[in-house]
Amino acid sequence: MLDQMMKMLEGQQIGPYRLNKFLGAGGFGGVFHASEMVRNTSVKEVAIKVIPESSDDKLIELTNSRKLEHPNLIKSYAVGEFTFLKTEMLYLVMELAQGSLENHIAKGSLSADEIKNITAQVAQGLNYLHRQNKVHRDLKPGNILKVNQQYKLADFGLIRTLNNKSHTQTVHNTGTIIYMPPEAFRGDISSAWDLWSLGIMLIQMTTNQLPYKFNNDNNQLMVKVINCELQIPSLPKEFKPIIEGCLQKDRKQRWTAQQVLNALQPLGWTSPPSPPPAPAAVKKPVSPIPLIASPTPFTEKISNRVTLEMVSLPAGEFLMGSPDSDPNAESYEKPPHQVKVNSFAIGKYPVTQAQYQAVMGTNPSHFKNNSWFKNNLQNPVERVSWNDAQAFCQKLSQITGKTYRLPTEAEWEYACRAGTTTRFYFGDDANQLGDYAWYKGNSQNTTHPVGQKRPNAWGLYDMSGNVWEWCEDDWHSSYIGAPTDGSAWIKNNNDNDYRILRGGSWYFNPAYCRSAYRVSSLRRGYDSGYVGFRVVCGAGRTL
Repeated sequence: MLDQMMKMLEGQQIGPYRLNKFLGAGGFGGVFHASEMVRNTSVKEVAIKVIPESSDDKLIELTNSRKLEHPNLIKSYAVGEFTFLKTEMLYLVMELAQGSLENHIAKGSLSADEIKNITAQVAQGLNYLHRQNKVHRDLKPGNILKVNQQYKLADFGLIRTLNNKSHTQTVHNTGTIIYMPPEAFRGDISSAWDLWSLGIMLIQMTTNQLPYKFNNDNNQLMVKVINCELQIPSLPKEFKPIIEGCLQKDRKQRWTAQQVLNALQPLGWTSPPSPPPAPAAVKKPVSPIPLIASPTPFTEKISNRVTLEMVSLPAGEFLMGSPDSDPNAESYEKPPHQVKVNSFAIGKYPVTQAQYQAVMGTNPSHFKNNSWFKNNLQNPVERVSWNDAQAFCQKLSQITGKTYRLPTEAEWEYACRAGTTTRFYFGDDANQLGDYAWYKGNSQNTTHPVGQKRPNAWGLYDMSGNVWEWCEDDWHSSYIGAPTDGSAWIKNNNDNDYRILRGGSWYFNPAYCRSAYRVSSLRRGYDSGYVGFRVVCGAGRTL
């Protein structure tokens, strides 16, 4: 019945989202591949979970899931409600995954390194959840999703907040029986539940077997789980202590997620085991580190009416990436590393619609006819692919006689930070972001003319928000092996490779506007209504 109803939703529009394809159903609803639509144009591909229930409890549950933010948890973007066939439904908008651990296991044996990596990422996600006093309760390979080579916990339909006075609550809904601990059938909920599930998954990953023998009889399986009738095959030596620690019958003796991470470190896993406490907010802008030379502005003439303002930056050295002290730091922003950058010039603003039209003769922007502003040509150009930005640079180089290009990722972050080491180029307090950037909280869902907000310490505008900005580099999932000379990090120049985007946009929350945040959501030939670029001139200004 549920599958039938979900199938009927294919092609329906709910708010700004179009449900493209029904991917599958669970006990609590169906999941769809969907597109966020603006004027009949897809601006973002997402996953949407639809729940045929509209109770206040379920709405609170979904709203709470939106507040959970960690690199190893699937991101939630929005919660809403709608009516279909006289049935009130809720929906949750999430990032789109490329596969699951279940898919990975089905393809064949996992290597020891893969198992270490997956286990560590799952444990980091659990460690965060448990520190928030929450329990997942439905941990299984199908709920561990893969996004850009990273594994993330998903499907928070069973998530519970623990009562500080007691671990015991009534279980109205139960997860997949084979991954459930014995105490689950007594209604006993604690963080140890998730560690048991992780132990069962580890047996599955290391041996390609499950530790129960049953004839597709759930009652028979339930008895085996309650009585701890595990039939554990021979285990690899390196994972045996972890599995045994996770599968202690007495939940009070069971390992914690932190203990799992500690045990993985001698096996070669070196990522920070848990997020540190949030730093104190900095209410005033932080002064930049003194430099040998000051930035120097100059103007490039494109046509009789259109110019391009550039700022020459001095050579320098900076710490690229996120420190452990940033509570929003993603694993792909690490490790922080020193980078030396040669002098170069960078656009004072993102490339505008007027500049793009003057060089290329076209204006591909989605927001060119936005009624909020009369002079839309001063809005940043968007709906430009990485390839489009490269073509613009080539043509601009021909017009000016200088070499224009996209910034390397290191150049972009160097220019953005402007000598600062804080989360944002104005300090650590996200509450100040509205003074410096157009983002989801103040943009009214549109781009805005460049240069309206405060600049960074080097006089560069819109380095955060308004539009994401293309960089020259290929995407890499960490900075291990990254260049330290400021050059672009290119793998194989494959047309299908994802390229780096920086800076956040009008559509995104403050965490995405941090100086170190990086994303790889688009391949080089794809465009979007929240993606633009700015240019650099490698030689800088010759005085």
